[in-house]
Amino acid sequence: MSLPVPFQRSSQAARARLNKAQLLPIPRAVVDDLALRAHLSLEALRGDCDEIAPAHHITEVVLLAKFLSEAGHGEFSHETLLAADRAMAHVFEGGRERGIWRVSSDAAFALLTAVVCMYDQQLQTVSLGALTAASERLDRFKRGEAYQPLQKRRA
Repeated sequence: MSLPVPFQRSSQAARARLNKAQLLPIPRAVVDDLALRAHLSLEALRGDCDEIAPAHHITEVVLLAKFLSEAGHGEFSHETLLAADRAMAHVFEGGRERGIWRVSSDAAFALLTAVVCMYDQQLQTVSLGALTAASERLDRFKRGEAYQPLQKRRA
């Protein structure tokens, strides 16, 4: 009976497998789940939502869409980011005052809908690595790191 060939188990090989996985597309079930959650959060803010969680989620979606755009996945202008930020500031202000989180204007809802739809499209095309990098950047932003647009890569 022959003995199996021992394969070296190194952290370098594990990192290589992980790096390869980061190049793969996001599994369709995960994409569908993330997109559905974003759309449901936005829809919750269309009515009178008595919870802050959907507002937090949409704010994170706006930032993730911007970060993915800066990484080369879609067009998301700085002006759109500022407009979405103002729209969400009104949502949070209303929530603090009345305990109801709601997108109050049709224009703001249309803008946020466009951002959520762009995020949905981005999820369908980006790699797991791109989403991971955007998520890590969001985590740093939430911990207090200042927003810094990514430097454009030279061709």
